[in-house]
Amino acid sequence: MALSRGVFAVLVAASLGLAAAPGARAADPDEIAGGRNAGTPEAWGTALPTYLVVGASELSPRNSSVGVGCIQSCQLRYSTSAVPEPFYAPIHIPSGALLTYLELDYYDVTAAGQAWVSLGICDPSAEGCSGFSGPCSNGALACSGDAAGSGFFVDQEDITPYGIVIDNAHSRYVISAGNSTTDGTTAISQIIIGYVRQVSPPPASATFGDVPTSHPLFQFIEALVASGTTAGCGGGNYCPNAPLTRGQMAVFLAKALGLQWN
Repeated sequence: MALSRGVFAVLVAASLGLAAAPGARAADPDEIAGGRNAGTPEAWGTALPTYLVVGASELSPRNSSVGVGCIQSCQLRYSTSAVPEPFYAPIHIPSGALLTYLELDYYDVTAAGQAWVSLGICDPSAEGCSGFSGPCSNGALACSGDAAGSGFFVDQEDITPYGIVIDNAHSRYVISAGNSTTDGTTAISQIIIGYVRQVSPPPASATFGDVPTSHPLFQFIEALVASGTTAGCGGGNYCPNAPLTRGQMAVFLAKALGLQWN
């Protein structure tokens, strides 16, 4: 039984998590930017998460008045100034991705202090950022416990309910992290952010005459159009029920994956 163009559109769009947002880009898995680990592959599809790791050495002080202390060649970092948001780091995640997970790995050997991390969405042309009200006592999304610690710990939080969808065209994203003791008894080891790709919500109007907004495959076909993967079968139509040839499948996959011969 031949595979139809419509069914294939669903398979490609859902497998790659295509986003219809202009300018959406899947970052090179080998790029080192904002904590992306070299050699860590991104997960494709709309279910498997990708994890972005930001190490302590990548966290920068808010300004020159913030003192920085390091342990173990700065694999652990802590503030020596009593300020509420001492460290920041930008995060670079593909547009259209949904943030699902936040992990704080920290060091704690005192009941007198706390380590924490939160997320800010900022205007790209100004300094203003908005945050989220999390479960921690200071409103952070993840933090250390209140009891006396005895070494290294992990706080893992599901941040899916916050509905944070990356839009790099209109916003920039930063993590803010800090600790409330100044003697190294609380410190940050690393921060991990998890995200999954998504197929973009359907647009208000249809591109093809034979795939109206009421069509069950409308969302997926429109995602292929917006990503430049298909231009239809001609005459303003997509031909969703037409059989898909091996040649047409090659065009779909090569465009969707951005394959190059060299």
